Amino acid sequence: MIIFLRELVRNRKGFIAWTVSLVLFNAMMVAFFPSIADNAKMYDEMLKGFPKGMIAAFGLDKISMSNILGFFGTECYIFITLFGSIYAMLLGASILSKEEGEKTIEFLMAKPVTRNVIVTAKVANAFFYILLFNVMFSFTNFLMFEAMKTEDYSIKAFLMLSIGPLLIHLTFAAIGFLISVFVVKAKSVYPISIGFVLVMYFLSIMSSISEKLTNLKYFTPFKYVEASSLIIDERIEPIYLVIMLGVMTVSIAATYVLYNRKNITV
Repeated sequence: MIIFLRELVRNRKGFIAWTVSLVLFNAMMVAFFPSIADNAKMYDEMLKGFPKGMIAAFGLDKISMSNILGFFGTECYIFITLFGSIYAMLLGASILSKEEGEKTIEFLMAKPVTRNVIVTAKVANAFFYILLFNVMFSFTNFLMFEAMKTEDYSIKAFLMLSIGPLLIHLTFAAIGFLISVFVVKAKSVYPISIGFVLVMYFLSIMSSISEKLTNLKYFTPFKYVEASSLIIDERIEPIYLVIMLGVMTVSIAATYVLYNRKNITV
């Protein structure tokens, strides 16, 4: 518990910075919806001139910006999933590795705690902040939706658009924990984490614009919680849920095993 509380304090500034900046930016984007809704037909006509691959990549062939769910799914949702995933993976990859990178592991090793306790406290802390991060987004979005809507929208679809980002953030955080076992220097953690997330996003784009590459969707979490699918189907495909839960379970379990076997010099 002491380690958990210590990590809450150590990571609070990063959490506040990421949450405040992204939530405010997202709220500002949603605030543009009424003006977009008033000119929905004009925007739909404009989209017809865009390349089909680009339209498919952003789900514009399935949802319309004329309703608030469609607008959010095309204009705002990507910021939550992409930048939220970067934050989640950076948190997961650094929260454990920085003890070695900053030479503070000696402090923890001197305490009467096992490595499993250390990992558990770190994982719990990261997951707590990621959950709080998503709750803040969902609460703000609900207030903005209610204030800016021009017609009723599906609450179930809204909930899916709230659950989807949480799942993808937890998935990337879990992968980050596994990476942290091998990479301890901050100079390496940050580019690897950001690069990994961006590659996954690039794969999701490629799987949308090319039929030959459609199977890439199984390798990128961004396709598992695609906004257009969540809005239309109002559910997450079971196979994608299984994959995300499997990746989380394997990554966290491997982190425990490898961290216990790791030779840590204090």
